[in-house]
Amino acid sequence: MVVELVVDRVVAGGAGLAQLDGLKVFVPFSAPKDRVRARLTVRKKDYAVAEVVEVLEPSPIRTAPQCPLYGDCGGCQLQHISYDGQLVVKKLIVNDSLQRLGRVFTPVRNITGETRPWRYRNKTQYPVAGGRRPSIGFFRRQTHDLVDVPECLLHPESFDKVRALMLELMLQTGETAYNEKNHSGNVRHLVLRAPDADADSGMVATVVTRTRHLAGPIAEGLAAHPSVAGVVHNINPNQTNRIMGAESQSLSGEANLRFRVLGKDLRCSAGSFFQVNTGQAEALCRKVLKHAAPEGTENVLDLYSGVGMISLVLADFVRSVTGVEQYRPAVRDAEFNAAVNSNQNTRFVRADVDSVADSLGDFDIVVLDPPRKGCSPETLRAIAGLRPGRIIYVSCNPATLARDLKVLGAMGFQASLIEPVDMFPQTAHVEVVARIEPAA
Repeated sequence: MVVELVVDRVVAGGAGLAQLDGLKVFVPFSAPKDRVRARLTVRKKDYAVAEVVEVLEPSPIRTAPQCPLYGDCGGCQLQHISYDGQLVVKKLIVNDSLQRLGRVFTPVRNITGETRPWRYRNKTQYPVAGGRRPSIGFFRRQTHDLVDVPECLLHPESFDKVRALMLELMLQTGETAYNEKNHSGNVRHLVLRAPDADADSGMVATVVTRTRHLAGPIAEGLAAHPSVAGVVHNINPNQTNRIMGAESQSLSGEANLRFRVLGKDLRCSAGSFFQVNTGQAEALCRKVLKHAAPEGTENVLDLYSGVGMISLVLADFVRSVTGVEQYRPAVRDAEFNAAVNSNQNTRFVRADVDSVADSLGDFDIVVLDPPRKGCSPETLRAIAGLRPGRIIYVSCNPATLARDLKVLGAMGFQASLIEPVDMFPQTAHVEVVARIEPAA
């Protein structure tokens, strides 16, 4: 069924939202105020999904996508919207999520944009598939079918060259690609990381395999590339969508990345988390520091502290920082980073945040930077029990942030400031910093 629709706004996930006789219709790759002819592909009782057949009247913020694979590859959702338009769209997505899901009506500040909305990523994870005829690329939108992507405009050009080299080496050696349906084959992912998106050197290439075997010429060939400083072999034997396994070994050169954020030198091991946009990581840290508003006497609890980036930025301005992180290599990175940066007032605890948040002492400020799933109710209750003067919540998912703010609201805390950061241009993802304080 083909219908005519006028798109009202873009919602979480990047689809436009229109109305058809009172029915909500989600329209991927549409823009606010587009008038389109669209074909209904899904129709349920309370919503429908449609695909654009023809743009009859384009939105003022619609533009031509730069990538020829846009719409097929699942990596980007907003290339058809100008970058200034994307910033407006993302602010409205954050505002909508907070009000609709969390009943949070704190005004959302303007989003901090990226000065360079292309080739900003310092990390790319390529799935590998195809058995004895391997392909290395990205998943097709809403599937686990692979799209061969010879060039991606979000990461450094050197990544494309190393990806092409990896494919050539697999063909030369006969190394097989992983088949997730029957758990056969070997090479699962190629993960490339660089100190920043401009780096032509210092890259660490991690090859993830199902078995302990990796053809020697693959590691040697990758190590010979001038952009590659180190090659790591990660083994993930489990039948899972999780990319990295628990075991890694260095095969050549440097196994760790080196980042510099607000004057802090940071080591990050192959499996440890670090923001994919180095420049915007600095913007994020500035906002955390500004909204924490330290006076020098505070004790800070940094939950999900990773390699210690936020902890070490705050440490120069407070009495003490305690970081809590479950991933052992990240804790070792954080301890190393504290020593390298001569921070004497930090300590890092390896533990599950859920189990220790309320047992580490008294804290004036709590910083949260959880994964996309947000915080558990137990963690939020433990934080509320500490009665800190401020909570700084860093979120990569406005929906779970809204849910968690609602929980904290019931415990006597309220968001006094919401400020997004565009860490991921051309995609529907957005980072948010929320300052939370005891309700008056």
